[in-house]
Amino acid sequence: MLNYSIRVHTLMIPIAGNSLLLPNASVAEVTQYVKPEPVKGAPAWMYGFIQWRELKIPLVSYETLIGMTVPDSKGVKWIMVVNTLSGKHDMPFFGLVAQGRPKLIQVDESIVIPMDRKEEKGVLKHVHVHGDPAIIPDPDCIEEMLRSLKS
Repeated sequence: MLNYSIRVHTLMIPIAGNSLLLPNASVAEVTQYVKPEPVKGAPAWMYGFIQWRELKIPLVSYETLIGMTVPDSKGVKWIMVVNTLSGKHDMPFFGLVAQGRPKLIQVDESIVIPMDRKEEKGVLKHVHVHGDPAIIPDPDCIEEMLRSLKS
């Protein structure tokens, strides 16, 4: 019997008090933070829209979306441009704000240890990676929440 594990290239993305873990293939680009164009009446987690490659994409504060407090950051912020998974052409990407530069790592099931936590909207799983806590976000849920703002 063969005994092997699949290694996945992922990004550890710093956010306030934690990190996000996303497959590298799900991130179209990492770009420096630009101030978004705000949307009147939008929830606090929806920062507004940014221009990226001639597209207007929504910019999300993941921390605020899941109820965390976002400290005023004086450091350099980044934007993770995330591919949406629905295949709908009206929103092919959205942006997530990172509190620092992401780190590329390889993971497998021996490195990513699930944590027992209650379900939260926007979260697929809370995990430990090399002993450090991380969150695997739910891009489908984020896309759905963004779409609900359009209606």
